[in-house]
Amino acid sequence: MNNPYKLICIDVDGTLYNDQKVIPTENITAIQEAAAKGILVAITTGRMYHYGHLYGGMLGIDSLTIASNGAFVKYQNEVLNHQTLSHKDILFIKDKIEKSGLFAHYNTWNSLICNGDIGDGNGYLAANTRLPEDMRIEIVVNEDLEEEFFNRENEFLKAIVFSRGNYVSLDALKEEFRNHETLTVVHSSPENIEIFRKDVSKAYGIESLIRKLGISKEEVMAIGDQENDLSMIRYAGLGIAMGNASEEVKEAAEYITDTNNHAGVGKAIRRFCL
Repeated sequence: MNNPYKLICIDVDGTLYNDQKVIPTENITAIQEAAAKGILVAITTGRMYHYGHLYGGMLGIDSLTIASNGAFVKYQNEVLNHQTLSHKDILFIKDKIEKSGLFAHYNTWNSLICNGDIGDGNGYLAANTRLPEDMRIEIVVNEDLEEEFFNRENEFLKAIVFSRGNYVSLDALKEEFRNHETLTVVHSSPENIEIFRKDVSKAYGIESLIRKLGISKEEVMAIGDQENDLSMIRYAGLGIAMGNASEEVKEAAEYITDTNNHAGVGKAIRRFCL
């Protein structure tokens, strides 16, 4: 069988790595074998660009990164996509989050801004211990968020809001944005929601990358598990849902692989690309 896929787009949380946040060996070997055949791999994540880059390094290949749900895409030194929130929208988001009583992080392409204790379970703190100094993610805690928004006007890509067990408030906050003209909200895990521009999606991020690479969407395979993966699973030539994916993602996918705890990514790559 001649493999029709030239690019594999892989989500990270709940997809590439298991619940212990470790990448199963079977995933790594399958990705390395695909790369050896000339197939490109793009870490396609809601997280920041350098975090995606870090995971590419852990795979032992030269990977590409589609970051911040597609809002930030860079190829070598060229920024292909950078969809920032307006100052008005970021203030509106902050107001709604504060009224909900929930805690949030606000992200630029490489900064995390918040107004309270970030908590030691944050993936970016761990990432910074492994990233070279010039690629570390800037983490800023400032009680005065408006000062940060003013100083970094037109730099913010999204807000991520954490349930911390308060799912009622999280669902109510999501509902507040249902018919918003310029903003959209998706779950990247059952524990949080992410708020960003309505025209941002992982599919659009992939589109900006493949235009540069000269690849058609039929030659793209996408693997994910949550609502923020829906757009790329519908867009790609082959959309694959993880065995642990939400029902909505499973319905949108053409194929359902094993779970993230049983190397579903590696199994899907073996089946369709190797």
